[in-house]
Amino acid sequence: MSKKALVIDGNSLIYRAFYATSNQLAYYKAHNLIPVNALKLVMLIVLKLINQTQYDYVLMALDHGKKTVRHEVFAEYKAGRKPMPDDLLVQLPLIREAMEVMGISTLSLPEIEADDIIGSYTQLMNHHGIAVEIYTSDKDLLQLVNAQTTVNLFRTGISDIHRITIDNFAACFFGLQPQQVCDFKGISGDSSDNLVGVKGIGPKTAADLINKYGSLEGIYQAIEQLSPAQQIKFNNAKTSAIMCKQLSTIQVDVLPNYSIDTFFKKPVDQKKFHELIHRYKFSGFDKYTFTKQEDIFA
Repeated sequence: MSKKALVIDGNSLIYRAFYATSNQLAYYKAHNLIPVNALKLVMLIVLKLINQTQYDYVLMALDHGKKTVRHEVFAEYKAGRKPMPDDLLVQLPLIREAMEVMGISTLSLPEIEADDIIGSYTQLMNHHGIAVEIYTSDKDLLQLVNAQTTVNLFRTGISDIHRITIDNFAACFFGLQPQQVCDFKGISGDSSDNLVGVKGIGPKTAADLINKYGSLEGIYQAIEQLSPAQQIKFNNAKTSAIMCKQLSTIQVDVLPNYSIDTFFKKPVDQKKFHELIHRYKFSGFDKYTFTKQEDIFA
């Protein structure tokens, strides 16, 4: 049987879990308790993922801090993003603890974004012929889709997931291919990352031009073929467009000293898991098991 790997965009999942259950925060504050709303939902979702498919390798990738190597290229990268709420910040070490108890690796690296950890993990697994399932809400990760790698996008909330494979990619993403995602971002920009791209060029036009000329560089090489208005826009934004493409490109070489064994799915520590859910009086976990030998409530 072919081996399989799972990688979860931790920040994406944790934020969604937190805001999906934010109505519970009032209870924790009223009772002077540390909030664990995101912790519970993250645990339930991860349990669901690892129970519906048997994975040999599992990783939750996390951001390490605000400043990354991309800030050296563009100081205003992601400027304007609100800091993580304190009610969520206090849950991060609890989530890491829970993942360890569940036998799942977590990883964050100084100055490295979670996206680059995910890209490098995917590259590492693919190099060993291992298929990878990525769970995220970040469309930048679509550039990692290939014959061995699928991206599962969280859409509405957490339960609605859009599965994107190499077979349906073009139909799902403006007729483009995964390697053209960065060209698309170079033109259309990304407001969440504070990347402008080429002002005045919308997503449809960006995709049409990439489909015609192959890449951002191809557009500039054929710029005289564009309409006069488009030539002006692209010429005025050349530095910005090239920088946006660069910043949108996921690095796949930030785990040079890691082996696939680092991310092997370990057995659940049944005793600690049982203690954890009872410590926070969690309900809803009794339906989840791992294997008969590893039943968390055996």
